Amino acid sequence: MNRGPLHQFLTGATAGDAITGQALLIQRWLREAGYESEIYAWHLHDSMATAARPMSTYRRARGETRGIYHHSIGSDVPEFLAGRDLRLILIYHNITPPGFFENSDPLRAYLARQGIAQLKMLQPLTELALADSHYNERDLLLNGFIRTAVLPICLQAEQYEAAVNGTLPETPAGAEPRLLFVGRLAPNKRQEDLVKLLFFLRRIHPQAHLTLVGDRWEMGYDRWVEQLAADLNVAEGLELTGKVSHEALLAHYRSADLYMSMSDHEGFGVPLIESMLLGLPVMAYGSTAVPETMGDAGVVFYRKEFEPLAELIAMLYEDATLRRRIIGKQRARVEHFLEPQVRRQFFSYLEQIEA
Repeated sequence: MNRGPLHQFLTGATAGDAITGQALLIQRWLREAGYESEIYAWHLHDSMATAARPMSTYRRARGETRGIYHHSIGSDVPEFLAGRDLRLILIYHNITPPGFFENSDPLRAYLARQGIAQLKMLQPLTELALADSHYNERDLLLNGFIRTAVLPICLQAEQYEAAVNGTLPETPAGAEPRLLFVGRLAPNKRQEDLVKLLFFLRRIHPQAHLTLVGDRWEMGYDRWVEQLAADLNVAEGLELTGKVSHEALLAHYRSADLYMSMSDHEGFGVPLIESMLLGLPVMAYGSTAVPETMGDAGVVFYRKEFEPLAELIAMLYEDATLRRRIIGKQRARVEHFLEPQVRRQFFSYLEQIEA
């Protein structure tokens, strides 16, 4: 059944990015349901050259009334769409507050302020606004959006079930426990707090190791984190991998003993769910959307008291029964974010506005 065009618009598209991944998944759902659906991006990485199209190539077709726009940062895309007379299904992925970047990346701070301001411009163009979390939905309500709902980031379980190619990541002999955090090196992610925690943990377990997986793009922040580790004399227990392939990321999850987050701002927190899916116990600072994403699973804490947290990590590492109990709760929680349920939610919302 041909239902006509329903295209998606992104500021940037790159392989391995959570927003791009969701757009690709929604595109498959739409095509399977009979829609013509392409992905258009203002900035198109070479890795997406065959999967998405440059925004400049978009032409509105006769009878095309709607488009899906993923908003996460300021760009020229809202103005571009406003000139195409489309009613929008907005998918809002949150915008990190500009204050986190004022002292390190003025351009990023500017784009964050622009993205926040553009919410008011997008409101009259939007037929339905979907947010990754209730935390993100509050931004929409504060900016006057009337018809809102929550559509969480979705994981495809089969993408995480594949065997890891090659060997597991190399760590120093005897390095344990092994802590993991996944996310770009940026002030809001607070990787420096993880380094401070490593300092206290190595008082209990001198071979404790911390792996930070993610782009080192934030100006100078990665070097500052490395210098802090050197100043605290824990540099030998720290590894910054940069961005890695999906296969390498799976290997890091499977070789770690604990996923640990000290992030101060998360609109959702995809790595929290990935860890749950792969059976890795999670401890996370309960900021912003984190408690909502975690639900009743894992360990959520609300004060960054490094010494007690190090003692708790040691307890989780040493107590196999406690670990199994935590992993069991996490497996139940992750069901809320798998494809069958999220796909049903998406089409339920779509049917409401097409009725």
